[in-house]
Amino acid sequence: MSNEYAVERRIRQHKLRRKARRGEIALRRVYKFVRFLFVLFIFYAVYRVAAAHYWYLPQNIYETYPNKHIEILGNTIVSNEKILNIMKQFPIEKKQIYKINPANIAREIETLTPIKRAYIRRYWLPSRYIVMVEEVNPALIIAPSEDTPERAAYAITGELIGSEYLPLKNKNNAIKILSYGTKGDDYEKWDIEKIENLYKLAKMIEGYSNEKVKYIDLRDPHKAFVQLDSVKIKLGEIDVSVFERIKAIPTILPGIKNLKDIKTQYIDLSWQKTQYIKEDVSGN
Repeated sequence: MSNEYAVERRIRQHKLRRKARRGEIALRRVYKFVRFLFVLFIFYAVYRVAAAHYWYLPQNIYETYPNKHIEILGNTIVSNEKILNIMKQFPIEKKQIYKINPANIAREIETLTPIKRAYIRRYWLPSRYIVMVEEVNPALIIAPSEDTPERAAYAITGELIGSEYLPLKNKNNAIKILSYGTKGDDYEKWDIEKIENLYKLAKMIEGYSNEKVKYIDLRDPHKAFVQLDSVKIKLGEIDVSVFERIKAIPTILPGIKNLKDIKTQYIDLSWQKTQYIKEDVSGN
């Protein structure tokens, strides 16, 4: 009996082990099938996301501004319209925004004289361009008289900013220059050295006087003047000696401010060793 019982017991154990193995095999197959479905779902979801219309820029993003698909930042000299007109030269490609390379657009925007650098970043949800520009710093503003609109401007790096970009919105640090652009002094032909010297001259005069330079009058280049808040200064010829001549300003200016009964027409610094005060006797 014991032998028969042992045989039956082994048969039952073998059947149980086979049943367990079949269950494990079935479970592994179900797991593989579920994993296959999950991977298939991931691929489908990625495809649907990649093909979603949110990735595509509308064809009419340049027609109106501002809109949610384009934003322009950093421009105070160049108008949004000029930048958009450049961008219109590059039709919107019918593909996902991450496949579009806007580098050519940025390089074309940089051809605008007041723009030093341009960057275009791409974003999603919604698909859009963020255009960031870095402009030159205006140093000189050219006008024929104190009260007339400016005709041109110069950046400190020498770029001529034409009338199509005027009037400037931000000109707090720029120096106004009065010039007709004639008499052998065409401001459109000024070189970087002259621009730097005029800007340096104005800033040095502001430092010596502790006053703001309203303008430098170059309409007669042989009799140049500088208008400060409180007084006018005659510089005469603006040559290499002018930077030495203006060093007399801190000595002369305080004395003029103490002259209560005398109206000063200008301080004459047109000579190296002689400075004097021109009294205004017109009675105005």
